[in-house]
Amino acid sequence: METSTSIIGLVLILITIFPIFLLLRSQHQNKNKIETILKGFNQGNSAEFSDRDTINNKIVAFNEQKKKIVLIDLNTKPELVSYVDLNEISDCKITRETEHNYDSPRKKEFITKVELKFKHKADLQESVMKFYDFEYEKPIQITYYRDNQLAEKWLELIKKSI
Repeated sequence: METSTSIIGLVLILITIFPIFLLLRSQHQNKNKIETILKGFNQGNSAEFSDRDTINNKIVAFNEQKKKIVLIDLNTKPELVSYVDLNEISDCKITRETEHNYDSPRKKEFITKVELKFKHKADLQESVMKFYDFEYEKPIQITYYRDNQLAEKWLELIKKSI
């Protein structure tokens, strides 16, 4: 009787601990992946990216001293990494692409993309940071809302830095 109770207790403990272990391992791997990406953009020192935001598996990191910004989107496979050196940028604006659905009784409009567009000083070429893309995101309105807020916040910080 005591042996069977001990075995059942041990199995229940393992069933409880195993998912927690997998979650912690996954978080550790993501953290290492992010640090490796940031080190690649800053000559081996990810600590200089002092300002960081994380929402919906998107990480925005900003090096205020060197004026560099990195957006890492972990929702896409492989992850999408966008890098911009703000010393080379003359202007930044936010753009939103929308689609209209006229087939339904109520005409619906929904956002399909939210991007920051950067205009370079030298050649007036544009580079893009995608904060929200309907193609990769789950079609949930709250995801768009949070990603849009993140883009608005970083647009203000970028305009102050330019």
